[in-house]
Amino acid sequence: MSVEDKVVIVHGGTSGIGKELVLTLVSKKANVIFTGTSKQKGGSVIEILNDVYKGKSRSHNAFFYNMDITDWKAQEDIYDFAKECYCKPIDVVVIVAGVLDSSSLTHDTEQDGHYRTIEVNLTAAIKANRLAIQYFLKAKLAGCIINTSSVYGLGPAPTNPIYAASKHAIVGLTKSYGNLLRSTNIRVNAVAPHFTPFLPGETVKVANNFGMVPMNSCIDAYIYAITDHSLNGDIINVSPYGRTVEPRFSDPVIERGIVKM
Repeated sequence: MSVEDKVVIVHGGTSGIGKELVLTLVSKKANVIFTGTSKQKGGSVIEILNDVYKGKSRSHNAFFYNMDITDWKAQEDIYDFAKECYCKPIDVVVIVAGVLDSSSLTHDTEQDGHYRTIEVNLTAAIKANRLAIQYFLKAKLAGCIINTSSVYGLGPAPTNPIYAASKHAIVGLTKSYGNLLRSTNIRVNAVAPHFTPFLPGETVKVANNFGMVPMNSCIDAYIYAITDHSLNGDIINVSPYGRTVEPRFSDPVIERGIVKM
């Protein structure tokens, strides 16, 4: 699947990986709807695109949709918004939106907002997956869903256990939906980037010890997940050493059981 002329929703497209992905998709002539909670950041991305395509033979195809990804109704409404913008069906849904927890293990209260990490990184991603799957099934369309895990979804994160839990869960969600839908034209995959240049504060110092993933390598992995039809239920690991696809099964007993289903 080429991204040219495809309609792509990018949840969390106003900063970091999501923003770079939006800019890349537009450069490849995709029709993009990107979401975020900040109108200012969303407007800033549109301004960048306006500047880039000013005086060009074609204008950019990108619209910002201001929403909180945890809101089920807002996620439903974006499908109508996309239809209004492009008068075409949606082809790809990418979920990049995420937050990094800063909870205190020893001074934890439910009211402190520490569990928003689970609400955004996992619960909202589940909503996005389910709505996208329902949309593709009802419309009888081929579709592509890409989740975002992390290196912390492939191993432990002692300083960010809630974040790691959410990203491990994304791996399980992706593999499960990918296997479930393998007999259809709907593909569900995930990109698991190692440390990228957009890390906050002190985290950058830690990341530098492990090696930083160039942003173009990270974005290439998302494009790969969109365009390679052999991928379904797969986790694309993007490290400083390159891109690899994780084994679909870590246990031969589970593999045999799934294959027989």
